[in-house]
Amino acid sequence: MRRFLRGARARIVRAVLGIDLPALARDLEGRVDSVSDSVRDVHERVESIAERVEVTRGLLVSARDDIPGNRRRLEQARAADDYDRAFDEKDPLVTVRIASYENTEALVDRALVSALGQTHPSIEVVIVNDGPNERTRAAIERIADPRVTYIEFPFRRAYPESFVDRWYVAGAPGMNEAARRAQGRWIAPLDDDDEFSPDHVATLLALARAERAELVYGAVDRLDVIDGRRDRIYSYPPERGGFSFVGAMYHSGLRFFEYDEESWRVGEPGDWNLARRMLAAGVRVASTEEIVGNIYRVKPALKADSPDV
Repeated sequence: MRRFLRGARARIVRAVLGIDLPALARDLEGRVDSVSDSVRDVHERVESIAERVEVTRGLLVSARDDIPGNRRRLEQARAADDYDRAFDEKDPLVTVRIASYENTEALVDRALVSALGQTHPSIEVVIVNDGPNERTRAAIERIADPRVTYIEFPFRRAYPESFVDRWYVAGAPGMNEAARRAQGRWIAPLDDDDEFSPDHVATLLALARAERAELVYGAVDRLDVIDGRRDRIYSYPPERGGFSFVGAMYHSGLRFFEYDEESWRVGEPGDWNLARRMLAAGVRVASTEEIVGNIYRVKPALKADSPDV
């Protein structure tokens, strides 16, 4: 009976409206199948494109990293006549390198004070300003400390327009220049708005000597000055988001490892990109969970959207 009624209904609709319901249903079913096939095809193409992008990124990362070349340079550094002096000298000179830009107050009142106030007796500070800055220059001149070298680039370096990409590499040219100018056996990186604990250098130097490690680091506290929240940056082994060069010190024989000033092209912050390349090349690493510095987040734009360290 039901089949008869359905058939009667279809005949009535066809007679009154000129619509063949069974044919329409078959047509719609065919169209749905066609759309499903198209969706599957698009999905497969997207997956293929994603795979190609990942392969391309891998090739780009490999080319930029030059791990085989860095391994050769690392072996050469270890073979240098003065390599062991960094471990064996009683009070080796340590270079604190600082890149800065229009941040005079924090640089002078926080970063520089902490660098010059180290318990380790043999310190030099190399500051590179990313372009002319009369206020910073005058402030450093008033300090008149022979341990401090101040350098200015003739113009500000170009950075990506994207906020995140720019954040990834901001200051990298100055960091590289300061490391090149370093005279110390060890290089201790410091940002211009952060600070070392008083025993930062002494703690890390003792660790380096005990482990014969070429890169040593500790934990750093990160304070959000907007809302007062504090968290700790530390991981062992080093991992993205758990390592900061503000908490580190490395053998000056590693100065050939420079910040990739375009690490944003591979989606990595400069600190992590540099650390990752050091690890991949076989640099000897040791760490301590002791807090050796403080990082201050002072820009409101970073409060909610800051990338990882």
